[in-house]
Amino acid sequence: MFAVTYTYEDAQTDAREANKPAHREWLAARVAEGTIHTVGPFVDGSGALLIVEDDDEAGAAALVGKDPHCVQGFVSSVTIRQWKPVFGAMS
Repeated sequence: MFAVTYTYEDAQTDAREANKPAHREWLAARVAEGTIHTVGPFVDGSGALLIVEDDDEAGAAALVGKDPHCVQGFVSSVTIRQWKPVFGAMS
């Protein structure tokens, strides 16, 4: 599993807001297929956290690169770190 963080340059943009339905539809489909376990924005609007399941970092990067927010250039940086849950729902 991988913890993926998105960073947005601007706290809010009209173009990103307009793209949000496509972004959320894409995310919901990935959750339904099991490649993304959970996702949500940071409450300050600076980005988001995704928990992604993939075989390796390259696969996780390729997956999130297809997110409409990434495709449209609304994500200024993506950080991917391998993550090992020990307790809780995803362990």
